[in-house]
This record gives sequence, C-alpha cells and structure tokens, in this order.
Amino acid sequence: MTKYRLSRSISLPERVLVLCEGESEKVYLSGYKNEDANRRRLSRVEIEIYQPKDFSPLGLLKEARKKLKEAKKDHYPYKSVWIVFDRDQHAHIPQTIHEAHTSEPVINVAFSLVCFEYWILLHFERSRKLYNNCEQIKKVIEKDYLPNYAKTMNFYSLIKSAINTALENAAWLHQQNQPDINNGVPLVSLQAYTSFDQLIRHLDEIKSE
Repeated sequence: MTKYRLSRSISLPERVLVLCEGESEKVYLSGYKNEDANRRRLSRVEIEIYQPKDFSPLGLLKEARKKLKEAKKDHYPYKSVWIVFDRDQHAHIPQTIHEAHTSEPVINVAFSLVCFEYWILLHFERSRKLYNNCEQIKKVIEKDYLPNYAKTMNFYSLIKSAINTALENAAWLHQQNQPDINNGVPLVSLQAYTSFDQLIRHLDEIKSE
C-alpha cells in the first residue's frame, strides 16, 4: 500500500479492521456500516470487514497480526482491530483470547457461544438459555422472529430497530455471567455468552471529524 506514503499532509480516514469467522457476522456488520445514519457518521472511517482463508480462532489472530504489521509498515496503522468468532467445535479458544488481549497493540475479541446467532436472539428476548448447538438457536429465531432466516440473507435491515434492545440484553447477560467468571469459570464453559455487543458499542462511539 505504497500510496499511503505519498504525502504525509493527506488526512487519511481512521482505520478499523474486523476479521470474521462466519458469513452472518459479515452480513450484520456490513448492514450496520451501510445503514444511512452510520454511513454518514462513519464517512471518515475506513471499516474493513472480511473473512480470511483460515478463519479458525488462531487463524484470525494470525491474520490480524499480519495486517497490523503491514499497516505499520505502510505508515497507516489501524485504530482498532477485532477478531470475531464462535465456540462451535473450535480448539485453542482460551489461548486465542489470552494472546489477543496480551498482544501489543491489543487485538479485541468478539466471542459468542454457542454461535453468533445468540447475539441476534438478544434483539428479541432476554435469555440465558443453554443451547447445545447453533441449529437450535437458528430454529428459535426462524420460528419466532425471522421466518426463513439464513446466514447469508440481508437480515440486518429486519432487526436494526432492535439494536438497543440487544445491547441492553447483552449487558444483562454480562451481569448474569459475572459471578461465574469471578469464580474462575472459563468463557467457553458458560451457559450463554457474547461480547459482540462490545464491538457494536465501540463502533457506536466513533465520531467522524
């Protein structure tokens, strides 16, 4: 990206990098970014959203570190970097979270269990229910809230009006989980969890100059 070094006098957009494991996360974030009010507010922010070839938790972390080095070399660093993934059947999740949080600079983590669809569910209900797999959550979403729901459909437009409800319900879920976390229960062993709300709150707080 040599073009970024052409002139130090050029005011470049703030950069945010989000590396996603799955399609539904990309659909949601793209919908958020392109929503009229957000598009205007973030007009001076470059939000890069993509899914690398290796989208395992460690693969996302490795790609994030690679992109950070490239950005530093090009003198156009990222303001923040996020990796977004689910529990699913992935290995090395605690290792990935620990290494991300202790990286320099810090790589933020938006982690959900059992999958990203729990964040979608929180748009409609306050829940701490245990789901054994993602298919169970998807069936609830499709049956009660979003008929014909699919990971690749443009569902953001259908639920964007409930985003504040999702943020409130996620805050409630954090409160419910905190006693277990304080007692040393690993995130991967909680009944239900998502920190995707932290990514949304971060994006909500960005102000264009």
